Amino acid sequence: MPYKILNNIAVKDTSSVDLTSAKTSLLVITINKDTLKDADFKALDKASKGFLKNSISSHLKDEGSSLLLPKVNGIEAESIMMVKALNADAPLHKWLGSLKSITKQANKLKAKDISLLLSSSLPEGKDIFWMIENSAKTIESNAYIFTETKNKTVKNPTLKKLVIYGNDFSGANLKKAKDSAKKGFAIGEGVNTAKYLGDLPANHATPKIIEKKVKAMTKDFPNLKVKSFNEKDLAKMGMGSYLSVSKGSDEPPRMMVIEYKGGKATEKPIALVGKGITFDTGGVSLKPPQGMDEMKWDMCGAATVFGVMSTLARLNAKVNVVGIMACAENMCSAKATKPGDVVTSMSGQTIEILNTDAEGRLVLCDALTYVGKYKPKYVIDMATLTGAVVVALGRHASGVMANDQHLADMIIASGEESGDRAWQLPLWDEHQSCTNTSYADLANIGGGREAGTIHAAAFLSKFTTDYKWAHIDIAATASHSTPVKEGTGRPVPLISELLLSKKL
Repeated sequence: MPYKILNNIAVKDTSSVDLTSAKTSLLVITINKDTLKDADFKALDKASKGFLKNSISSHLKDEGSSLLLPKVNGIEAESIMMVKALNADAPLHKWLGSLKSITKQANKLKAKDISLLLSSSLPEGKDIFWMIENSAKTIESNAYIFTETKNKTVKNPTLKKLVIYGNDFSGANLKKAKDSAKKGFAIGEGVNTAKYLGDLPANHATPKIIEKKVKAMTKDFPNLKVKSFNEKDLAKMGMGSYLSVSKGSDEPPRMMVIEYKGGKATEKPIALVGKGITFDTGGVSLKPPQGMDEMKWDMCGAATVFGVMSTLARLNAKVNVVGIMACAENMCSAKATKPGDVVTSMSGQTIEILNTDAEGRLVLCDALTYVGKYKPKYVIDMATLTGAVVVALGRHASGVMANDQHLADMIIASGEESGDRAWQLPLWDEHQSCTNTSYADLANIGGGREAGTIHAAAFLSKFTTDYKWAHIDIAATASHSTPVKEGTGRPVPLISELLLSKKL
């Protein structure tokens, strides 16, 4: 069940087309200091009888500013958008923000397609192929509009095509440019797939419904292998921690395992583990009602796995990856787990549950034990785990903690490359005492109000001693809160970049 918006993305050299006669809903021209000397712009300006040049001098003063022009005589495009290029040293989020604003404008215009004329302006340290990839990724992912549960007020996205034009796309360069667009398109599709799953209301995305959607992936991507484990299966494997979370719900849990084998048979897989709490009331440790509707996004770690696996399959990527979606619903009822209860995890370690709202780690710890059977090269878990990470980092970066510094470094680097940023927090031996309790091997919370994000990772680290592991807390980045409530699809771009670049 991939969630692709655009039908296709094309890359063309401007020598093969007359832009003045190109039939397009929206022609986007990036303006920099060299634009007036550029042959493609000269041809467009000549057709407009100098109107474009005059508009630049009178309206486009500040970097990043834009000007939308309705139909210009002499040019076939229905609308023209001119965007003043950013300085090379402008941060990446501004470059990506400019691409987002172009897409939002296209949505407002109900444009059917965008024709994007690239300039020589690039972010510092990036080349034209980075710009092509990120144009494809950002425009595809921002063309997304959630429509699943609307009837009378539905507004479907109209954007169906992107054409990227450049003036040096020939031979090997053209192939590389097309490959970059293909990669960006697939990552953007993965972002939308994760957004879609996260944006679904909890009654439309129970563990069993998600199970059906995951199994349906194999129709689109036969190179994926899916296994699913129900409540009885989890019990047979000794996943008492996982099952403690779903005890209060009438919705049974499901753990889905997606295997992708695109690398060498001898190559150890990289494992992705995603928290998939389809709705989180907090259980007996009930959350306050304000903003509880946002708890439908508590499964964005699992949604990330879903999106990344679709990206890998779409690209026939040469990597071996196993993805685990650990899904359950955390409800409050007479059957629910109570604070003070002790459960036994798959690892054999007993856990005193002091707070039933610290449930994500209880699902993850058993999934992290299970994934060890694959003898993975690296394991990365992604989870909307703690509100503390929002306080620590704001909504700009995901929090990273790891037992392997190389893995942490590559995650941070991939975040910088993709614009999907992350920041490392320490995971020191001093933090380990937070799990101490007199009544079990571990407690699921500890440390009071201090270092909540790190203490959650310290708990998970007790289950990851047999392999190289990193934990990414995405509570701050996987969705937007009030006033605009929506999924972001993060960290699909970061994880996709990490895997596709073969940095591990």
